[in-house]
Amino acid sequence: MIGVNAFAQINQSTIEVVGMATVKAVPEEIIFRIPLKIIDPSYLGCSNEMSRTLEDLQKDLTKKGVSEETIRTSNYSISENMVYEEGKRIQRGYKGSVNVMVSADYSPEFIQKVLESVSNLKLNYSINFSMSEEQKEELTKIAMVNAVEDAKQKALILSKASDVPLGSIVKISYGNDVHRPEPFMSERVLSKSIVESGSNELNLSPPLTSLFKSVFIVWKIN
Repeated sequence: MIGVNAFAQINQSTIEVVGMATVKAVPEEIIFRIPLKIIDPSYLGCSNEMSRTLEDLQKDLTKKGVSEETIRTSNYSISENMVYEEGKRIQRGYKGSVNVMVSADYSPEFIQKVLESVSNLKLNYSINFSMSEEQKEELTKIAMVNAVEDAKQKALILSKASDVPLGSIVKISYGNDVHRPEPFMSERVLSKSIVESGSNELNLSPPLTSLFKSVFIVWKIN
């Protein structure tokens, strides 16, 4: 699905055109983000419980056939759990956290495996749909070609309408549309508690994602 738009003006002996193109596609990757959070009265207990929960999740995922290479962890930390009571900050044990990310090509089988694991361990999670680097590169090429073609068509229209012969290109520059971002990633955040309560419909279909590009071309008027 392609959408185009353009802005043009005639400046002295040149025709200046901004060609624009929109390319839309369905992301090929799905990413589960699973934040593990543990609170325990003792530091050792917090550390042991967090390690156990992380190990249980990794074992359950690999047991279901999820590749170890798709499972990554980050931001592992344990700190004092400070709370406010009667206007004072008081330590109430320790809190630990670690972020787990599981990503792979989108497939119903992969989704089912991860959902079963987070459900078994009663864990919250968020879901991201992302374009792979190869998909980004391919769509960028398509958008660039379409933006240039759009600029050419507009220049030809202006040339014919103005009854002036279109010459060679004297300047060309390529950039993004500054008024519209490139949402290469779409995110839907879900938690097990929300899904079970029925307050949010669980939709795991990847959303259509857009890429916007523009090109500025100046033609000489012969």
